[in-house]
Amino acid sequence: MRRLLTVLAVLQLTACATTHTNDPRNPPGPAPRPVPPDAAESRRLGAEADRLLEDGRYEDALFLYRKAWNDGFRHPDGLYYAGVIAARSGSIDESLIWLGRAADAGFSALQTMNLEPSLDAVRQHEGWARIAEKVTANANKDKNATQDTATAPAY
Repeated sequence: MRRLLTVLAVLQLTACATTHTNDPRNPPGPAPRPVPPDAAESRRLGAEADRLLEDGRYEDALFLYRKAWNDGFRHPDGLYYAGVIAARSGSIDESLIWLGRAADAGFSALQTMNLEPSLDAVRQHEGWARIAEKVTANANKDKNATQDTATAPAY
């Protein structure tokens, strides 16, 4: 028993000796820099999620949309589709998050969003109004930009 206590005491002292302290004479090294998202990887993941969506593999597509989002994917249509998939799986809260992201990224297909049957339950949620308002503003902005281009004089 005495031997066991001696071994434990030595291990405790060793742990204390190697534990970091806030000693100003021995400052810690620099903090590691955050790794920036890889835009090419996020686009690849988004495209792969789109293919899975077309193949009807909704859960797999949503998984990749989540991963792509974490890597910096911000394509409005992909974000919208992730919202539709989340709604189909019954996750209204996640659907609202994705649709809000799509609206913030510039999604402007208001009629598509309003006619999508998978979003019926989402449209009943209180958060829907902000999303619809933002998508309406995006659609109006796109419409105005198209009109400005059409009426601009040709040189």
